[in-house]
Amino acid sequence: MTSPHVRRKKSTIVRSIRRAATTGGLRVVFRTLEHLAPAAGGRLALRLWCTPPRRRTAAPTVPAGPSGATTFTGPYDGAPFTVEVNGGTVTGRAWGSGPFVYLAHGWGGSASQLHGFVPTLVAAGYRVVAWDALSHGRSGPGVLGPHRATLSEFADALTAVVRAHGPAHAVIAHSLGASATGLAVLDGLPVRRLVMIAPMADPLPYIQAFRRTLGIGPVVGDRLIAAMESLVGRPITDYDLGTRADRAGELPPLLVVQDRSDREVYPADGATMATAWPGRLHRTHGLGHGRILADPEVVRRAVDFVRESGTGTGPHARPRRGTAITTAPGGARNGATVTGPAGGRPLRGTGEVRPASQEDPLPVPPERAAPVPQEAT
Repeated sequence: MTSPHVRRKKSTIVRSIRRAATTGGLRVVFRTLEHLAPAAGGRLALRLWCTPPRRRTAAPTVPAGPSGATTFTGPYDGAPFTVEVNGGTVTGRAWGSGPFVYLAHGWGGSASQLHGFVPTLVAAGYRVVAWDALSHGRSGPGVLGPHRATLSEFADALTAVVRAHGPAHAVIAHSLGASATGLAVLDGLPVRRLVMIAPMADPLPYIQAFRRTLGIGPVVGDRLIAAMESLVGRPITDYDLGTRADRAGELPPLLVVQDRSDREVYPADGATMATAWPGRLHRTHGLGHGRILADPEVVRRAVDFVRESGTGTGPHARPRRGTAITTAPGGARNGATVTGPAGGRPLRGTGEVRPASQEDPLPVPPERAAPVPQEAT
């Protein structure tokens, strides 16, 4: 289940761990623990895996909203709230009024990264709710303590915030937040419409890359997986969102936005989610993993999708397969619009997509796929 792309390149997070391994001797440590204390090696690997990167927080770039979108004046001007999640405290803000749209940030991020969506959503008549995940931003620590988090905690935070505020008309989620949202929906959280920006479809290939980067052997590697599963109380296969979505019944309409130059997650993961859900896939060029959130065209497309009236009969109506569209930075179209089903069926765990039929071609991921991040399960 290991992607061949993992061997060729690493994400910025994995590269930083590799530097630490070179200078701090982590590879030597894990080689020693493999033979002398594999249980301790598993605990150390889990601690490293569950540590989000500490990123310098910059003021969010907020695209100009429609005329009249004056209720959003800054990153912390909304109505504050707190919600208890698994013994920890999640802190967030809310703006506007109307049906609820929730904004879920990614691994090592914060709610401010999605504030560019707030003005347009508020002007469109929505109540917008954003929060920092446990051990992120202004929220308290998670079950593993300060500066440690898991994908399950991201999903639990979303579920708790929705229960505290009201039914989710839509969720717009980024990176690990998108994966956590998919997990929550597959576990039963009602959501009417869903936008995933740069989602991770399956953590296992990323875990394998993490193991190779640190020189973690098979015994410690097995202990790492066992420790993960013990921590979250479910098998690692539950986090394979592509497989689970493919086998699910009714699901809410989905829009996937993925940049071809993303250096944190595989661009092919977006195709996996759009195909398995099924949903629409919107590709961009040159926006990467973070700047995609501040692109006016991405914001517009996401909000337009949220505003569409669903074709199904309920909150989990499974949509018909939609369109694959490609744009460049700033919203310029790059190439022709391709309509029809997202016809390329992903090869599980490989990061590759089988060619679609000539009638409905889905753009195939570039030969040099994006490198992979350290994402927590």
